[in-house]
Amino acid sequence: MRCIFRRLTAAGAGRRWTAPALQDPCVFIPCVSGAAVPRLYSTGAWYQMDLPGPSPRERGSQERTSILKSPGVPEVGRLSREGLTELLQRSLVYRAGPLVALNKPPGLPITGDELSLSTVLPDLQGALSLSGELHIVKTAARDQSGLVLLSTCHHTTNHLEDNFRKARRQKTPTATYWAVTVGTPDPPEGEIDVPLKLQTIGALQLVVPELSPSRGSVTRREVKRTRTRYRVLDSGAGCSLLQLQPLSTFQSQLQVHLSVKLSPVLGDHVYSPRVGRVLGVPISLPVETALPRTQVLQEALLRRMRLTQQQMHRMPLHLHLLQLHLPALGKGRKETAVTAPPPEYFLRTLCLLGLTPPEGRG
Repeated sequence: MRCIFRRLTAAGAGRRWTAPALQDPCVFIPCVSGAAVPRLYSTGAWYQMDLPGPSPRERGSQERTSILKSPGVPEVGRLSREGLTELLQRSLVYRAGPLVALNKPPGLPITGDELSLSTVLPDLQGALSLSGELHIVKTAARDQSGLVLLSTCHHTTNHLEDNFRKARRQKTPTATYWAVTVGTPDPPEGEIDVPLKLQTIGALQLVVPELSPSRGSVTRREVKRTRTRYRVLDSGAGCSLLQLQPLSTFQSQLQVHLSVKLSPVLGDHVYSPRVGRVLGVPISLPVETALPRTQVLQEALLRRMRLTQQQMHRMPLHLHLLQLHLPALGKGRKETAVTAPPPEYFLRTLCLLGLTPPEGRG
């Protein structure tokens, strides 16, 4: 099935998706007008600047390889502090006033004493010639790809956070994610309203659904009522491309909600084991015994992905923070939608599975 060229423009950034050659519909190169785009892959050239597109012979080879080889999966841990700063600088998708938005790769720690997003903020501030001190407003989680919203003004940050809280109270989504799932939620559009809590299982602290919480557990904040709006954008080959809009915030909310719907995220090695199969039919397994392990895919899907089960531990989480809606920041200003296109491996997965992203923002 041919994946069709789709265009997606990030507000104020001139970013788009483009297919370099129609002969290979499964090769996508995100690019920014007037700037080279960094690539960070676990292939031989694991950190390279934007290079010419593949030759016809190379394109034919790509069609027969997995995403682990072409385009490759990001390995942020192999970067130096300078390399990570350069990567983030070149992943800029939005800049206006005190706000800066980046498109981060998966696997980047958000906080921590070692190399993380937080530790390189001073370096990034200098690289972007910003006068104020950068801090994080909102970001995709460590294992997710997508938007990181930064600010140099605490007043602006407070305004944004107040707006996000107000939107949650009004059940108005401000963030949009894309996810590739193993399976298709039923029905194909709706809301997942499942309370969640943190629970210690063995030596692990995991998020578990609490389908019938007591009023006291909610009052004591042992359990939080959470909700996710979802819509199937395309499906095929036993997988789906989903649009997700969380209406609440909780650790790993999207992954756990999709596991409850028997449609775990591709590359989720923590919560996908809670979905088993009996005669090919997905079923829920007890959270106490379905502990984190490498995601298991059916043989037909592995062949479609050009993978073996032994390679699945390298499969990245296919969950991408695509868009943030920002309120008007001042008199006469308009609301802004900031967009970060998915990484190349995500788009190649869509092609391998025959899934077509929608026109525009999704």
